[in-house]
Amino acid sequence: MSAAVDQIFAALSSGVRRGIVAQLATGSTSIAELRRDLPFSKQAMTRHVAVLEEAGLVRRITEGRTHRLQLVLEPLLEVQSWVDERAAAWRASFDRLDALLDAQGEE
Repeated sequence: MSAAVDQIFAALSSGVRRGIVAQLATGSTSIAELRRDLPFSKQAMTRHVAVLEEAGLVRRITEGRTHRLQLVLEPLLEVQSWVDERAAAWRASFDRLDALLDAQGEE
């Protein structure tokens, strides 16, 4: 697994950060708006957002004094690809196990 995927999974390991990502999936928002919906101090929210930014999941857009956050889809697609590859390998393993069990049942 690449370091980037590790960093994305680490960023998403927090329920708070997953909540931020879920909220940003509906559209961009400001940090102040996020704080209204999520009961955290400005310092805690800023740290959670920084972790998401470091993982490439969030982009900050400065509009005057307002900092708006926007979800970046590409890292999530990279994680989805990794999960899809693992799922395909698991399905193939289960298919082989089914074939083995079927063969043993016929004996």
